Amino acid sequence: MKRCGHYEADFAVNPIWHKQFGVIWLDIRAQKIITYYPTSEEEHVYDAMGPIAAIVPIEDGEFIGVYKDGLYKINFKMGTKKPFTFPTGLSTMHYLNDAKCGPDGYIWVGSSDGFFKKFRETAPTAMSDYPFHNSKLYRISPNGEIQILLENIASSNGLAWQTETNTFFHIDSAKQSIFEYKFLEEGILEFQRVVYTSEMLEGFPGGMTIDAQGNLWIALYQGGLIAKKSKNPTRIICLNPTTMQILDEILLPVTHVTSCVIGGENLDMLYITTARDPISQAATTNEPMAGYLLEVPIHSVGIEQFVVPVMQRNSIKIV
Repeated sequence: MKRCGHYEADFAVNPIWHKQFGVIWLDIRAQKIITYYPTSEEEHVYDAMGPIAAIVPIEDGEFIGVYKDGLYKINFKMGTKKPFTFPTGLSTMHYLNDAKCGPDGYIWVGSSDGFFKKFRETAPTAMSDYPFHNSKLYRISPNGEIQILLENIASSNGLAWQTETNTFFHIDSAKQSIFEYKFLEEGILEFQRVVYTSEMLEGFPGGMTIDAQGNLWIALYQGGLIAKKSKNPTRIICLNPTTMQILDEILLPVTHVTSCVIGGENLDMLYITTARDPISQAATTNEPMAGYLLEVPIHSVGIEQFVVPVMQRNSIKIV
């Protein structure tokens, strides 16, 4: 296991692999975009220009920045940010979260209830089922048209696709589960089954990626009271969603793991984001890798990142 670069994040999330920049990952607390190229070990830190949640590549070399309040077209090297499209009903306590480009060239982005974190980190409620399901999963075209794919979600997180079988996997962290859907024409999702549900003290599924064999690599995040009570090691699991069996696990020397992506020149390295916050200052001396991007070689091979086609227009959509 290798520590990548020198940047130490308060709360890192949602890494992607990009041929030009290498690993692009985010520190959402400090509102930073970090790039790390493994071959040269070159690292750069950029201002995210706001409360960023995810970053999605466009084929013209720029990016869609998914911020808590909506989507913007950004060039982080130039420091430019232009409004693109805005789902309605968002607020400081209900905001956009994880997002990726799907195999259809559309941006798939979910929302999350900000009260979920407080619920999980408050002792009287930390071990209880989360009662609110007000979030959504959106599918947004390269022209900015917004479609609601799923409702009744509490905390939308990891996204992955098996293109050969038109299968879509989605995490609702508050339900501790990974759901499998059949992706039909015109963006209709047909529920198939739950492929994995984590135990409460195991941590809840957060970020997720998929390899070329169709196996899911899932970060199990332990936070608040769960992290204090749990005797389970912090880990990434590799799940075969067909058999619903765990094939492999990566144990991590940090309390909080948030997400992962397969990258590297041969797509055979797993890059893992971690969080320093809310570890106490005294405890950070025992976790020297907390907050860093980590690299672990794996026996699987990843798939190429899906890329959004060039935008056809620059007008703003609010739906």
